[in-house]
Amino acid sequence: MTAATESQLRQLREGDRLTYHGVLWRVDDYSTYADDHGYETEEWLLKSQTGKEYYLMREIDPNGVERKVQWYLAEEVRSPSIFDPESSRDVTLQLREDVRSGREPYPQLRMYNRTYKFESQTAGDYESDGETRDRITWDYWDEAHLWNLALEAWSNGTLNVYSTRTVQPPDFTHIQTGQQDFAPIDSRFSISSSSGSRPSTDTWQFVAAWTLVIIGILFIFAGI
Repeated sequence: MTAATESQLRQLREGDRLTYHGVLWRVDDYSTYADDHGYETEEWLLKSQTGKEYYLMREIDPNGVERKVQWYLAEEVRSPSIFDPESSRDVTLQLREDVRSGREPYPQLRMYNRTYKFESQTAGDYESDGETRDRITWDYWDEAHLWNLALEAWSNGTLNVYSTRTVQPPDFTHIQTGQQDFAPIDSRFSISSSSGSRPSTDTWQFVAAWTLVIIGILFIFAGI
């Protein structure tokens, strides 16, 4: 397997496949996001055969050094419990309104025994399948800057919470484009597999010829 490059990952579209940590993932959606200050992301929704989902994200932050490109893997937190460490108050239910209202972000938030510090806020347009929606995001990072907590508030009132970690393009391998099925890479029915492919026509002709020769020899010994 060849490690993925950034250009290969950026060409991924719905139906394509790749491997991460030995697991085969299918691209279920591709979307983009941008704000008026030069912040941009490309996002690929990855789904495994067991139904596990991740978002692979390519980010360009204009506030970073020379518009540095970063890659992340984000997982949506379905039932989060988020607290304000200063007051020990559960703020999960009010975060949706807080983010959309334009209030000052909480300096810190705590989720699942990890404390995150506020780093940035973005507001811009999210495009997927030809549809454009407005999104405001609060980004928090842990002290080691290894884990990110992202709060995404949408114009329809929805709040999505994501736990995110940094990744690198070489972490992904075996990119396959133009695939619509979801057969495992090692399957003998896999399009890309040669070791388990069906016997060719020449192989069948060879077997049939030798079968006839053996039958002829048996007839001779039998005196037929």
